[in-house]
Amino acid sequence: MRLVFSVLYLILIALLILCAVLAWFSDKPARKAVAFLEAALIPPVFGNLLIVITGTRSVALLGCYFYYLGMDLVMGALVRFTDVYCRKSRDHSIVPLISYAALTIDALQMMLNPITGHAFTISEIEVEGMPYYKLIPFYGQTLHRVIDYAVFFSVILIFIIMTVRSPKIYRERYLVILATMIGVGLLQTYNIFFQYAIDRSMLGYGLFGVVIFFFALLYRPLRLLDRVLSNIVSELPDAFYVFDANGQCIWANDQGCKLADTADKRYDEISAKLKQMFGESSNVTQVSAKRQVGEGPDARYYLQEERYVKDAKGSVDGSYLRVQDVTAGEQQIGQIRQEAYRDSLTGVGSKAAYTKKVDQLINQIKNGLKDFAVVMVDMNNLKYINDDFGHEAGDLYIKGCCHLICDAYKHSPVFRIGGDEFVVILQGQDYERRAEITEELRSAYEKAFDSDKDPWLRYSAAVGLAEYSARENTYDLVFKRADHAMYAEKKMFKQEHGSYR
Repeated sequence: MRLVFSVLYLILIALLILCAVLAWFSDKPARKAVAFLEAALIPPVFGNLLIVITGTRSVALLGCYFYYLGMDLVMGALVRFTDVYCRKSRDHSIVPLISYAALTIDALQMMLNPITGHAFTISEIEVEGMPYYKLIPFYGQTLHRVIDYAVFFSVILIFIIMTVRSPKIYRERYLVILATMIGVGLLQTYNIFFQYAIDRSMLGYGLFGVVIFFFALLYRPLRLLDRVLSNIVSELPDAFYVFDANGQCIWANDQGCKLADTADKRYDEISAKLKQMFGESSNVTQVSAKRQVGEGPDARYYLQEERYVKDAKGSVDGSYLRVQDVTAGEQQIGQIRQEAYRDSLTGVGSKAAYTKKVDQLINQIKNGLKDFAVVMVDMNNLKYINDDFGHEAGDLYIKGCCHLICDAYKHSPVFRIGGDEFVVILQGQDYERRAEITEELRSAYEKAFDSDKDPWLRYSAAVGLAEYSARENTYDLVFKRADHAMYAEKKMFKQEHGSYR
């Protein structure tokens, strides 16, 4: 039995040294207090080791002083740890000072024992065939126990208060430390009353040091954190999925189940349904991607954010996927884009839409497009209408001129590229009848100009037509020829009519 306890004490001393070193180099706020407590537990354990292993009176007596003075050191370190670890509570601010004073007095009276003999002595008995020195306590030893118990119970009371007052996420660690202290105290009391030759309570104190190290510096309430995080994720408006290393869904929130059309938390069906909706999962380098499901006005858009969870060696343990429905935003962007491509006054294509169309046309020319033509239309008299009748009349004038263009070229896109300039790209049926339709448009403007309506309703415009030529092989040259033709016609109009009548 003595050999077993000696080995156990040696193991505890090694563990306490390791905990003290690790605590000192930790980055937690309580690291110094924990390291001091771990180191303070070593002398009483070492003292018990000397008592158990020796058969010599002087060595056993030295072990007793290591033990009892070490316990004062342990109580002081425990008070300091409690003050640091529970410093948010100010109800016990005077406890450290009283405790330190009482422990100092006790240590002094214990150190006087070799002179006065008032605290304790030891007597020889035989344990397992070897001399063993058992404690004979006097009133000084009683005082020592009273002081240490008082300090110990004050620390327990503080932890009871912290356990009750702390938020649920922190309550668990306070409760475990409290339960361990109570267990050690009961073991110490049991050993005193039954007066075992070998003090078994030091095993409890050694284990208590390991528990303090773990719960003060390393412990995280994972189960509670899991519940908290699960509740947070469940409340998200986005779909959220967790997958194992094989890509199999192992958890999803309610929104995720709804998106995958899965009821009763049948997570094993989700992976296949997501693949059916979005295609295969992205590779490990992919962080986010935008997906479209469906076509046309019924299309929905989703933003996927995927993260992979790796272990310390870099191996993938699993992944999680967040799917956000961004359909409303995409539709709004699409509407804004459409508005950007539509002239707000006339409803035809804007200059931005024209630029995009030209880029497409240039690519088509490179791929062999030959049958297209460009029509340039520039309104006459717009400046005079604005100056004499106001911009509202000018806007009516622009709309009227544009209406005649759209009515003539029913199958081709019309663009307003300036205040009074329009461009039409002729393809298909309009291209086949380009000359005939263009003459019809000129006739429509002449008829409107010769009417008896108010001046801003006598629509007039110059029209220029140019066809693509393989010899030129570029859109810009076609546009310039149409522009020149239009200005030549405009010049003739001014020579014949001047301003509006």
